[in-house]
Amino acid sequence: MKIAFISLMSGQQWGGSETLWSKSALYAIEQGHEVFISIFDWGTLHPKIRQLQEKGAKIHLRMRFSHDIPLGQKVYRYLQNRNPQWQREWKALLEFNPDHILVSQGNTYDITVHHFDLFEKIKKFDYSLICHSHSQFADIPQQNIYPRAQEIFKKAQNVFVVSQRMQQTIERQLCSRFENMHFTWNPLNLKNPAYIPYPIGKEPQMSVVGDWSSQKGQDILFQIISQEKWQQRAFKINLYGKGQGEKYLRDLAQFYHLENKICFCGFVSPVEEIWRKNHILLIPSAGEGLPISLVEAAVSGRTAVVTDVGGNAEIITDGETGFVACAPSVKSFDEALERAWQKMRYWKLMGEKLHNQLMPKLDLKPHISLLNIITA
Repeated sequence: MKIAFISLMSGQQWGGSETLWSKSALYAIEQGHEVFISIFDWGTLHPKIRQLQEKGAKIHLRMRFSHDIPLGQKVYRYLQNRNPQWQREWKALLEFNPDHILVSQGNTYDITVHHFDLFEKIKKFDYSLICHSHSQFADIPQQNIYPRAQEIFKKAQNVFVVSQRMQQTIERQLCSRFENMHFTWNPLNLKNPAYIPYPIGKEPQMSVVGDWSSQKGQDILFQIISQEKWQQRAFKINLYGKGQGEKYLRDLAQFYHLENKICFCGFVSPVEEIWRKNHILLIPSAGEGLPISLVEAAVSGRTAVVTDVGGNAEIITDGETGFVACAPSVKSFDEALERAWQKMRYWKLMGEKLHNQLMPKLDLKPHISLLNIITA
């Protein structure tokens, strides 16, 4: 088969959402399929993209349309895409003439809102969608989403979602049942998906793993631990990742006088090093699909404090394998974090129980499962 993989990731060059489609593309090449990849042009190719190119994938680079692009390039792209002759941005895709197209979206309605011109091109082909993140607290869908998204989702051969909550929210927002919707795990960044011995140390080490952005809720967490009761307690919060919100978060930590509580650790590799050091994971997010960090923590035998968004509560059972805040607010997450603190002596046992519950259900090769579905 000729399979096209299109990533709509535009906020940064690489992220958690890129792993599933890129591994599926690599596996497709290994199985003898012809592969076309369309991504935004970041000036240099990410090592994973270079690997795919070396294996034989055709790489198509699209011009990014963002605030850091020079005005002349913005005007050029606008005029180029006003061309009625196939809108040249997608000309290479049409010339490839794929048997199937897989579109990876960071957010559920990326193609609906930001790339509707793409849908106009792919609707004549067999195509599938991946939805990685979704806000369950969104208002009634606006006109540029509903009912336009109904057509996009119904025409798709497959729609892959990373949590049952995501499917329920999409169906509510689009007033539709989708028989073409499938749950998928994301590939893990763990070299060896196995229990990691619980760290020894008296001072609790609490980790926050993910993009440094407003949706991830680090600012909510900072406000919580600035309270006097938390300031009087001995603990460390280790932030792993990077993102455009780094300066803001560093300034906020200084504003709340948290320099002795917060460590900005950046990226750590291998990921196992995070769980050799940390006792618990914190996810104060306002929006999620299913955080890869939560699955990796559970596989490693660590419990978590999470908000009840996305698939978090599908992994964590409140009071048994972790702690669930009913809302992504200061009050709710503080309450859940306080319950966790009071039960610190049970963190190790909760993490072991979570590990044992999750492992039998986990698909460690979801990229293979996904490709098998779209090529069936």
